[in-house]
Amino acid sequence: MGKYEWTVSIAGLLGLFSFSSLIMHIYNTHDTSSLTYIWIALNISAQALTLFYGLINKAPGLIYPSSLFLIGLIYIYIIKVFYQTKPGEHKKLQQ
Repeated sequence: MGKYEWTVSIAGLLGLFSFSSLIMHIYNTHDTSSLTYIWIALNISAQALTLFYGLINKAPGLIYPSSLFLIGLIYIYIIKVFYQTKPGEHKKLQQ
């Protein structure tokens, strides 16, 4: 573990907390109309590179958050492919 790797771990956790609200919204509505395929592809690429870097350097502070981000991004991609909706046609949030 690097000298200040805990800062990367905290940054990853904060990012995951903010990303989880997007995942929950997509889970409830299946609305991915505001997310382009380019955005999804670039984020998957960035997280895959971060995961690769973390694996090479044996940095769990990078490995775990980037793995969870990748899972979430792949979920978003699957929803985008199989539940394509027009803007405004998404399901209402279940209350």
